[in-house]
Amino acid sequence: MDETLEVMQAAAQSWLEQWLPAIIAFALLVIIWFVIRKVFSAQKDHGADIRYREQGTRLIFRLCGVILLIATLPMNNELRGQLFSLVGLLASAAIALSSTSVMGNLMAGFMLRTVDSFQAGDYVEFRGELGRVSQRGLLHVEIQNETSELVTVPNLLLVQEPYNVVRSSGTVISADVSLGYDIDRRDVEEALLAAIAAAELDNGFVQIRELGDFSITYRASGWLEEAGMLVSARSKLRGRMLDALHDAEIEIVSPSFMNQRRVEGDTKVIPVKGRFRREKHSDGHAEEVLFSKAELASAVEKIERKMKQLKDKLNTDSESHEDIDRDAVKAELAQLTEELEQARIANKEEDKRDENEAKQEELDQKARESEKKDEKAKETVR
Repeated sequence: MDETLEVMQAAAQSWLEQWLPAIIAFALLVIIWFVIRKVFSAQKDHGADIRYREQGTRLIFRLCGVILLIATLPMNNELRGQLFSLVGLLASAAIALSSTSVMGNLMAGFMLRTVDSFQAGDYVEFRGELGRVSQRGLLHVEIQNETSELVTVPNLLLVQEPYNVVRSSGTVISADVSLGYDIDRRDVEEALLAAIAAAELDNGFVQIRELGDFSITYRASGWLEEAGMLVSARSKLRGRMLDALHDAEIEIVSPSFMNQRRVEGDTKVIPVKGRFRREKHSDGHAEEVLFSKAELASAVEKIERKMKQLKDKLNTDSESHEDIDRDAVKAELAQLTEELEQARIANKEEDKRDENEAKQEELDQKARESEKKDEKAKETVR
């Protein structure tokens, strides 16, 4: 009996020695997994956009977990080497076979993050369509276009095809107009320069873009300091161009205009003055309506960057010779933290609103399909 107990004790001890590393590794992975979930859950409750980090962290965690378990499981070295080779082969096959889909978008996402050519809230023109970046994900970039619709663009397309990014520090605003050869170009340039000044653009200039068969194409351009007002500034520039040209008694008439309507004598196609009410200004209103989600995402990233700069300033205070008011910096950090919390909450509410709208649209679609089925059933009974 004693010999049997000794044999069982030795076998249990041997089994424990073999499996103890794997058990410890598995327990460690479980603990880390719960900690990661708790951290991400807390950040989600505060309205932070963590989808990119969460997806990347989970992917890396799973890969590390598989490698750690293979390294600690009780097996001979030959079998362990074969399993490592299998994992490497599967990873290589996944990258090779899925390079144009999931893995391709994943690698492209890391590349876009590394290049960092645009941030949330920046204007991006892709395939001739202008919009503002509302989200940068692991596999895609979400752009809110000029009709406030959310367009999802895979990361791989942004890597393979060129796109234009409007600099947040400012950009050139331009608008074209075609006028006849019977108008002196100096008069046109003077009127367009006045329009650029009236549109509150800096460093205005006028270009002759094309000498067409029936008309000359002019381009009025000026520097816009606040890139976030891009859509409103373009509309404002075109409106000021109309006003300036009409005030200078310059007709904006295309060749097809004469083909469609007969104009006799020296009749000029210019609006009658004094019949319009005072113009109402709505600067910024278009951007607030069209790019609401992109504005929120941009506000979050701007506050985070500013907070990082202040923290770096505090950390390097001891190394620099400049006198820094640490209390003022800390007070500003506290204020920015509160603003960041409010911006994240607003961003979270915007996401919920989008989800509710998508669910409502899905319910409406199902209701319409159900009505169609009922109508078909009634027709069949008839």
